[in-house]
Amino acid sequence: MRLKKIFFLIFLSLFGGKTAAQNLYLKISGSNDSETKIIDSIGYEKKHKSLKSITEENILLTEKLNKKGYLDCKIVETHKVNDSVFTHKYQLENRIKYARIYIGINFQEFIPENFSFKNDSVTLPFEEIEFLLNTVTRQLENKGFAMTKAKLSSIEKQPHFITASLSVNTEIKRSINNIVINGYPKFPEGHKKNILRLHKNKTFNQKSLEKIYTDFEKYRFVKQQKYPEILFTKDSTKIYVYLEKAKPNSFDGYLGFTNDEKDKLVVSGYLDLILNNILNSGEKIALYWKSDGQDQKTFNLSLELPYLFKSPFGMKADLNIFKQDSTFQNTRTNLEIGYYFNYNTRIYLGYQSTESSDIQNINSTTINDFESTFLTSSLEFTNFNNTDFLFPEKTNINLKVGNGKRNANSGNDNQFFISLLAKHNFYLNPKNIIQVKTQNFYLKSNRYITNELYRFGGINSVRGFNENSLQANTITTLLTEYRYIATSNLYVHTILDYGYFNDTTTNTKENLLGLGFGFGLLTKNGLFNIIYANGSTKNQDAKLSNSIVHISFKANF
Repeated sequence: MRLKKIFFLIFLSLFGGKTAAQNLYLKISGSNDSETKIIDSIGYEKKHKSLKSITEENILLTEKLNKKGYLDCKIVETHKVNDSVFTHKYQLENRIKYARIYIGINFQEFIPENFSFKNDSVTLPFEEIEFLLNTVTRQLENKGFAMTKAKLSSIEKQPHFITASLSVNTEIKRSINNIVINGYPKFPEGHKKNILRLHKNKTFNQKSLEKIYTDFEKYRFVKQQKYPEILFTKDSTKIYVYLEKAKPNSFDGYLGFTNDEKDKLVVSGYLDLILNNILNSGEKIALYWKSDGQDQKTFNLSLELPYLFKSPFGMKADLNIFKQDSTFQNTRTNLEIGYYFNYNTRIYLGYQSTESSDIQNINSTTINDFESTFLTSSLEFTNFNNTDFLFPEKTNINLKVGNGKRNANSGNDNQFFISLLAKHNFYLNPKNIIQVKTQNFYLKSNRYITNELYRFGGINSVRGFNENSLQANTITTLLTEYRYIATSNLYVHTILDYGYFNDTTTNTKENLLGLGFGFGLLTKNGLFNIIYANGSTKNQDAKLSNSIVHISFKANF
């Protein structure tokens, strides 16, 4: 009888295509009401497109019944009611309710704690056998036995239980021997060596493979074509990574020409240029220039060289020149040597010097020529969300402290400063994001002069105020945005900025408030952003006439 049913199922598989155009319906029952309830509780698909699908559903149901302990279940009757309705009857037979499995002493540490041992064996519900085998396999894989196969052997079946032995084939323990990079032959050697330093000879498992994938995602100058692949040989384990060069460089700027009151040509403009890995050494070059044509001129140039001589050490240097109309000019240089725990986490030790010139030679108590030097230490941490194309940088922390001395015409002072810049994106859901950013600075000194104070305000600081229009020896801010992602390349956002600062040179303590809104559009060439913001203080209410529009277009190439 059972042989006939098998032939019937084969017939359905071979000729099932003839009825593919219509819906077919399958009804399965047991040999009695109790068995029917068991089958219904397990569930099966009743609506099908072909007879082949019905056959596959019967196979799937049989597997489910076997896992429940009905090892002897079988189809005892099939019936074609009409061209679209088929009925099958199952006989479940006795159910195996539990299993007694001999583990031995070698693999007891891999058995879940909720299973109790007796004579090196565990007794468990039959349905949990698969969970037990998967747990043993997974734990051994985590320890480097990537080719582990766990199964039951010496199975003996009793009316309502089985006895068996746990059989485990672990082969050899796997460690990562090499990481092979394909698709980008000029990938920086220093970066490659340090990836190997972090992962070579480490135990191979899915977590270590995921870590390699994540570490390569930290390099913004490359992108991975696909997930890393593994090659197992008899005595080695190689990880193959597939890369291509990304577009990590950005440019934003404009240039303007006007005449001043004396009909002299005045150049105004803005330039923000970032170059990453253009020399295929992993270097980063940043150039920033801004001039309003009258009051302020800013020039920043920085160079970062990671993994010097293929070591975990890197170097960072920058030059900053700031000129305030015809009052003073500051020139600051900074040189730092850093240790890379990984590409996104570094610590630095450095030397910072500043030279300031009193252009008008006033030499008052508030503006003086001075020179200052600091020994500095800093921590940098960055984390990216590679699935977010609008805001890939999820977290950024930059903490810097310095201890040094300032020499000025008004006197010499020992000084200490601490600076903290941090931001983080909180994802409420894929379409709603809150960004929280903070900008903090504190300078400790017996005396202060105006041209050494921290300057802030503008699109990257408290919005609603002109760029670098505010100064202080102490500042703390909380800068927030609520962002709504309208489409994959368009977002709108609100602005709520708060700040407090203290300027000892003018005995000014003030609260700042910036309110506004904006939107951003991601194009194939870059990100276009417009912000409308209004700034106010305790003594100055918000007015439309004080509003500022910030416009930027950051092109990627």
